[in-house]
Amino acid sequence: MYKFIISMAIIFGMVSCAPQKDTTIAIDVLLIPSEEMYTQALQLNSKINANNPKTIKLDENHVPHITLLQGYIKETDLWKVTKALNSLYENIAQDSLKAESFFYDHKKEESFAMVRIEKSKPLLQLHEKTIKLVKPYLIKNGSGASFVQNPDNSPISNSTVHYVSNFIAKHGHENYDPHISLGVAQKKVLDSLAERVFKPIHFKASSLSVYHLGDHGTAQKLLWKSE
Repeated sequence: MYKFIISMAIIFGMVSCAPQKDTTIAIDVLLIPSEEMYTQALQLNSKINANNPKTIKLDENHVPHITLLQGYIKETDLWKVTKALNSLYENIAQDSLKAESFFYDHKKEESFAMVRIEKSKPLLQLHEKTIKLVKPYLIKNGSGASFVQNPDNSPISNSTVHYVSNFIAKHGHENYDPHISLGVAQKKVLDSLAERVFKPIHFKASSLSVYHLGDHGTAQKLLWKSE
């Protein structure tokens, strides 16, 4: 019996000391808009989705959001990232954000649409602080496996993988373009939404969060939320 206990202790020690797989995940550090803007985004997306069911559908698993930073991190570093971000929401909680315009390509018969958010000084400062705090934990070896996988088992698009890899270089700092993504629809539908549905309102951020990204930059799985 004594030998058995010793053997089991050795085996347990070997298992517990074995290196754990350090998974790479794609994350989005983002702001969730307050209720009026959140509801408007859902309304716009619903009409876009009715015109094009294949485009993104915003819901509780694909939340309307304003990205501050996207990138790849080791899953074991998530707690370090969230600890670094812990008090950052206080920097924007009382500031007013503005839904500036309903943006799409007027020259195309079908176009991607989004609500463009005004690049206010507080929002730009928050973007820069987010990069500074998270950059020490960003890595470059992300792949399709780093994302929440598509329900139909189709591969994560290469454009999504590359977008996240190059976020800071191509979409950060002076190139930062805050917006809420809405999806792709025909121009005639977007023209109607711009005229009859979209409202350029002021709103606040209800929270700062970290989400596990899905295909096409969708915020799918909540990993952390500011208190």
